[in-house]
Amino acid sequence: MKKSITVMFFIFFITTFSAAQDLKVKIYDPPIPYNGNVEWGTDYVVSNSEPFGRPSGVYRNSISTIYVTIPDTNITPGANEAIVILMSSNNGANWLKVSTVSPAAIVSKTKMLIGAPDSVYCFFLIAGTVYSINIINANFRSFFNYTNVGDFDVTISSTGSLYLIIDLYINNEVRIFGSSNGGTEWGGGIFLSATAAHPGITMSATGDTAVINYYGGPFTDTVSSIIRNVRYRESVPGTLVLTGTFTTPIPAGVPKDQFQAVRYGLNAWLFYTSGTAGSIDLNCLFSSDGGTTYGAPFTIGSGPGRDEFWFDAKHYTLGSGGVGLIYYSDSLQSGPPTNNSDYMNYTSAPNSSPSTFITPTRFSEHPPVTSVRKYFPTLIQYYNASGDAGALWVGADGSNARIYFDRLQSLTGVSQHESEIPQSFSLSQNYPNPFNPNTIINYDLRITNYVSLKVYDILGNEVTTIVNEKQNAGSYQIEFDGSNLSSGVYFYELTAGEYSDVKKMTLLK
Repeated sequence: MKKSITVMFFIFFITTFSAAQDLKVKIYDPPIPYNGNVEWGTDYVVSNSEPFGRPSGVYRNSISTIYVTIPDTNITPGANEAIVILMSSNNGANWLKVSTVSPAAIVSKTKMLIGAPDSVYCFFLIAGTVYSINIINANFRSFFNYTNVGDFDVTISSTGSLYLIIDLYINNEVRIFGSSNGGTEWGGGIFLSATAAHPGITMSATGDTAVINYYGGPFTDTVSSIIRNVRYRESVPGTLVLTGTFTTPIPAGVPKDQFQAVRYGLNAWLFYTSGTAGSIDLNCLFSSDGGTTYGAPFTIGSGPGRDEFWFDAKHYTLGSGGVGLIYYSDSLQSGPPTNNSDYMNYTSAPNSSPSTFITPTRFSEHPPVTSVRKYFPTLIQYYNASGDAGALWVGADGSNARIYFDRLQSLTGVSQHESEIPQSFSLSQNYPNPFNPNTIINYDLRITNYVSLKVYDILGNEVTTIVNEKQNAGSYQIEFDGSNLSSGVYFYELTAGEYSDVKKMTLLK
């Protein structure tokens, strides 16, 4: 497939949109059927037309439902819509229209999030302004602190706090804002850099530490820039504080069209593409200290005579947890792509062996499509008892480009993650030990049980409760943050039914 890897530019229609009241949100309650999907092999059609920007999606575990946002003015003919939000309760076989935003406009990027208390958010960018919708309560908000936003990213913590990072297209400034009330009010305004572009922010699966990456100098606004790395930790809901220092894990020089970090406890992965059309590889840097330092890069996708690029990565929680990854693989053939020449791949690596990715498995029945619109694929983790996941991408159907969805566990040959049930209860020694200020605690549950994991000081006084809930049988990894504790010896106790065990750990500051 012929493609063009370019610097990401955003097209703004400022004369069309000047304030939040210009946009109209329509909520369908109950949702109405959407007739855009037809099954093609193992691929389900989500939209019969090509999006104008990047779609996104999440899985709402409480009601077993997928939500996706499509930035497409043509998805409903004659409706004059900027974005359409759809839902599916049967793994993509049928879709219902949940809400829309109008009038029609170019939406270059959307980002969906799910978090406590069972909220589903959709963020999107129109004409330099970031907007958000809470799908559950229909709250529509606009971020008016800045209206010259060129790019953004957003993440959510375990407290339900939102953290928005923005790139100002006038002067290459990057700033971070936090909200503890669903985007009604934004505080913080952390100034990150005056020579940065296209920032990404991701929250750890445990511990509420955010990893931030962005293009830095000397070529601030190009794909040949350095990629900077820094970590912030949530101190109180809605507030991030710097932890550690700024580093440059990826140097300037070779074009790097996309980068993205994932963190699970003290394991952190930084994925990025490198090279130009005809020699593009998908690479990874791994960190065992939460993103403080990274090891040497290694290549995940580098097939002979192929380009591997345009990817999405998410953490998973089944078993010991880990990271999942989907990406495009392009044969560079002449002429139209076929299902055998170009396809979507899936791979993963568990926390127990974080630098070892399983052999990639093809899951698409329609060859992926690329465009200067930058509609990267989306990996949708279910975070349910089965550890399922799905993939959303733009694929070709003859001369047409459509949005497809695949449920990965329904595909022959795709094993989502390690899922073996432990044969016994066990509590492992924390690592690292001694630690400062974070450490990892692993434990195994042979059967589903109510679990308590508590920390005590050397006098036997309870310091904190890390876990207090019913958990399914499986292997678990928990990050413990000792930032608010003094140096010394502590004990952590795991109780699950009749099983109980205690181990000692040492905090050194």
